[in-house]
Amino acid sequence: MYYWPFRIVMSAAAVMLVDQAVFAGQFLAGTFGALHTHRVNATYSGIAVLVAAVAAVPIHRPGRGPLWPVLACLGLFGLIALQIALGFARLLALHVPLGVAVIGLAAAMAVWSWRPARSAA
Repeated sequence: MYYWPFRIVMSAAAVMLVDQAVFAGQFLAGTFGALHTHRVNATYSGIAVLVAAVAAVPIHRPGRGPLWPVLACLGLFGLIALQIALGFARLLALHVPLGVAVIGLAAAMAVWSWRPARSAA
């Protein structure tokens, strides 16, 4: 019961972050308007991860689940903020690999959220 909001929001955030790679690829292929979409979607992705952090709180309290999803979402938000700064600074040698890591972490968290919850012992 406590996992459903987190599952939905984290899955949406993961999809939005995968879309970031699509928008970047479109820009590199010559669709220059995709860069604006890439920028706007980065902001919305960060907001979605913050909402996921809030949605993860009931997993821990009162759900007696782990605290790490809240902390992981906050850490992921920090990485997204760094990612945005690197993109605006055009430090692509760091922006691209960090983007891959952010997408992988978000996808892993979304997959974890859909695993069956352990019952409290």
